[in-house]
Amino acid sequence: MKDYSLKSGERYHTLDLNLVGGDHLWRYRYAASRVNEREGALFGADIFCGSGYGAALVARETNATILAIDGSEEGIAIASQKLHDPNIIWAAKLFPFNLPDASFDFIMCMESIEHVKDHETFFWTLAKSLKKGGQLFISCPNESVMPYSGYKWHYRHFLPEEVRSMAEQFGLEETHAFSTVCCGLKDGKVAIFYPHQMTNDQPRDVEAGDTMFFEFRKP
Repeated sequence: MKDYSLKSGERYHTLDLNLVGGDHLWRYRYAASRVNEREGALFGADIFCGSGYGAALVARETNATILAIDGSEEGIAIASQKLHDPNIIWAAKLFPFNLPDASFDFIMCMESIEHVKDHETFFWTLAKSLKKGGQLFISCPNESVMPYSGYKWHYRHFLPEEVRSMAEQFGLEETHAFSTVCCGLKDGKVAIFYPHQMTNDQPRDVEAGDTMFFEFRKP
């Protein structure tokens, strides 16, 4: 049975950005910067949002309203109590769930697809809920750099071509691809894990880091 408590180890449980890894913050700030290139009031989603720090960051830096979903009822309850942002809608849900078709201008899904057993249906659910021209910002562990070896909280890790194949299958086009590093690497493989890495906020080639990050667009 998966542990969905806030402090299970699956998610950052803090709302203090000084205690969140620089790689995690970079991904949300990148998404905010890309969303800000668009005009008008936007509707986005953060699936799964963890403690909610990323949804709050993007809501502050953009003109977007954000639906923030996580599997931790505890995490959502604390976020809704402590993050009083009228532009965020908080919801506790476990996958499988449905999202309304063609409803979101953008979706953020950071380090989440590896936690979902039926990852293809999950990816399809995200893709179909984007409006035409909508953006999907999605990150996950790179199997080539961080080989899956029975990670306690994950079902699997992914190769870049596997993520790209799902995007193509479900009608999305790649806009940008990067990677970041939250671990110590040796000979291109994860050697040491730093659970509170603060400084790895520089994007790399998508093949180089332990965590891949893609921006896709629905044409």
